[in-house]
Amino acid sequence: MSKLDFTRRAVLQGTVGMSIAALLARTVSAQDAKALSFWYEGATPEQQAALISILAKKFEEANPGTALNIEFRGAGLADQLLVSLAANSGPDLVLTNGPAWTGRFVGGKRLAPLDKYAAKFGWEAKIDPFALSLGKVDGKLYALPKTQEVQVLYFNKTLFDKNGYVPPKTNAEFTKIADDMLSKKIIPIASGNSGARYTNRHYVSVIWNCYSGPEAVYEALIGKRRWTDDVFVDGISMLKAWWDKGYFGGPRYFSLDSQQAFTFMAAGAYGMAMQGTWAFAWVPESFAKTGAELGYTPLPQFSENAPYPVFPYGIGSHIAINNTSKNKDAAAGVMDLMVDPSFVSTISNGWQGEWDIPLLKTGPEPTDPIAKLAHDIRTATAKALAEGTYGYTPWSFWPPKTDDYMKGGIEEVWLGSITPRQFCENVDKVFQEELAARVVTFPPARS
Repeated sequence: MSKLDFTRRAVLQGTVGMSIAALLARTVSAQDAKALSFWYEGATPEQQAALISILAKKFEEANPGTALNIEFRGAGLADQLLVSLAANSGPDLVLTNGPAWTGRFVGGKRLAPLDKYAAKFGWEAKIDPFALSLGKVDGKLYALPKTQEVQVLYFNKTLFDKNGYVPPKTNAEFTKIADDMLSKKIIPIASGNSGARYTNRHYVSVIWNCYSGPEAVYEALIGKRRWTDDVFVDGISMLKAWWDKGYFGGPRYFSLDSQQAFTFMAAGAYGMAMQGTWAFAWVPESFAKTGAELGYTPLPQFSENAPYPVFPYGIGSHIAINNTSKNKDAAAGVMDLMVDPSFVSTISNGWQGEWDIPLLKTGPEPTDPIAKLAHDIRTATAKALAEGTYGYTPWSFWPPKTDDYMKGGIEEVWLGSITPRQFCENVDKVFQEELAARVVTFPPARS
């Protein structure tokens, strides 16, 4: 087969390396071996089987007598890690929710420094330097990037072709398309926050990077500009205007999650989606059902404050080593396997939206249309990092309390409880408190 098949039928036939029965037998027998533990979040049975086959089994073959036990903990993983690491327990390998969480664990001395392993395995020659730097705290490396994320504008290409729409590059072009969609009873932006309020600040990220501009965001993140500046307030005012016009679908926004909205976009009920690369986890199923074609383009330039293009960038998850691990050397060996191009190519071919490790050397361009689209975005992301045309996602660069406030605060703006300026004042107040408390990790200087 040209790529890994993660279908249930393939797993049962052993296509991914072993049957479900064999996986269970391997897990049971591993309890008696010298073992490393790795807690993972949610995954389908097919994805679980693939990760065990491609990562755990390969590691064990290269390290006889040492088992790698992967436990799939689901959506509660983050809270479980907070509790277990605080009690000096938990897994050997730690999956964090990215830089803000990594910094939180480092502050509590829960993670082991990785600098000696970086030198041993040559990680600086394997991983994009900007992405690698986001795992550093006070100059020491504590985590490797497991999933990079970048926000783009997805669109239903079939719908665009039918209506004569050209992918927008400017605010005027975007607004013209969005208004025409509304006149045709098509909701312009496929979005929803049901069960996931954190998606609200995805749109703050879009506006502040592509309206206010990444330079302004950078200056605010390092304390040289206030979030109350007009360039930020005016951007939130634009976001409020979009809401009032119905670009987000009004009350429907609260009854759908992002994946459901993406499915409606595949059906032509929605036109565009300001989503991140995590959306590739939904693409094959949603667009295969309708036969529509997915397209993508950089997010539009919403004002002259911002250059074009801008790719809001972040690290969705980090891999680190528990400071209490009894076998840090073996854990580092697992991490080195994770950043091997052959592993990344194999696992990501059948698991789009995850395992997008920002390697300097990547595998060949895939032939599958969806995988190729994801590959094209990864290539554009690497270019953006090299050329300085990247922006900043809140979950990677804002301190935790400020990020938490934005999740609910922007909702208050949309519903009219507070004004855009009050929102920015509240963001600034929380940020200044965290800045004074020295919990703000400054991003690397812009290239």
